[in-house]
Amino acid sequence: MFKTITMVKSKYNQTAKVYNDRYRDTQFDKYRIMLSGITLKGKILDHGCGTGLLSEFLGGDNFTGCDSSKEMLKIRGSGDLCNVEKLPYGNDSFDIVISFSVLMNCKKPEAALLEVKRVLKKDGTFVCTFLKHFGKKLKPLLQKHFKINLETDCGEDIGFVCKIPKL
Repeated sequence: MFKTITMVKSKYNQTAKVYNDRYRDTQFDKYRIMLSGITLKGKILDHGCGTGLLSEFLGGDNFTGCDSSKEMLKIRGSGDLCNVEKLPYGNDSFDIVISFSVLMNCKKPEAALLEVKRVLKKDGTFVCTFLKHFGKKLKPLLQKHFKINLETDCGEDIGFVCKIPKL
């Protein structure tokens, strides 16, 4: 069901130059919906930052970005090239992790969620979206590792605001 990392990297590397023109409006709509009630302060990770549309939307790049596509990061101008299923950050590093339309592109989405949980501070916030038709597969994984505080429609995506469950 899920694509291989090589296929995903290849697709995003090939479409990097046209990505913003194709998806800016769609992504900005998701950002407006999902981030409207969230105070974005502290250390923030843009998990799967791509070309930097979130930075453009927020009007700055005062947070960390990571992506598996070298060509997408070239357009963003900065960011850490990595596999989002094995993040190069220490435990409890971020107050907020934002992940728009990333999990559905992971070979092992549960591994990606475990990495988000590892780098997110215990009282941190995880904001994510994925295409609705991946919901039956991905929502149970999300529920397994996070407490969902908000689930909302984001057009083609479904969005979640989550916390790490308290023990």
